[in-house]
Amino acid sequence: MKTITVKLPEREAEELDLFVRGSGLSKSEFIRHLLIQKIGLDRKEKLGWMMIAEKALAKRWDNPKDNKVWSKYLEND
Repeated sequence: MKTITVKLPEREAEELDLFVRGSGLSKSEFIRHLLIQKIGLDRKEKLGWMMIAEKALAKRWDNPKDNKVWSKYLEND
């Protein structure tokens, strides 16, 4: 494992200490879980945006006129 040092202002560090004590985890475990959760949420968000973009572009991709033009170039003899 690697060690990461996080410097916080005194007041924020005290608030974190109080919050973590109530969670039943060590500070390291608590912060690790937060980071893993954030990474997972970012991946889900990106996938969501990709799905929205795919649906929005479906009209352009599934275009009969475009298919007819491309079929001239893609036909196998």
